[in-house]
Amino acid sequence: MVAINDDHDHGDGEVCPGCRFKAALANYFTESRHDGDEEWHWATGDLRRHMHAALLALDGIEATAFGDASRHDDHDHASDAASALYAINEELHQLWHVLVDDDGQDDDEG
Repeated sequence: MVAINDDHDHGDGEVCPGCRFKAALANYFTESRHDGDEEWHWATGDLRRHMHAALLALDGIEATAFGDASRHDDHDHASDAASALYAINEELHQLWHVLVDDDGQDDDEG
């Protein structure tokens, strides 16, 4: 398989793992939304919460550049951002295994 930027060439006839995951994830979101508000919340709630936390922490890092150094808070926004981004990764990793990794071939040691 050859991939250049976002353009994919599935020349061997098999869909690449990334495309399989994106299609399965889109289907999962669509089905969850159609199943009602509660299903949608359970399907996306943690992922969305982690995404918001990451954005807020990244904004916090950026905002420190505009603050008065004498009033700079000691809060570690970078650590917050790293933790939130890691949590997003973990959510996506779980979704990958539920939606795509049927035979466990892509398991890794973490």
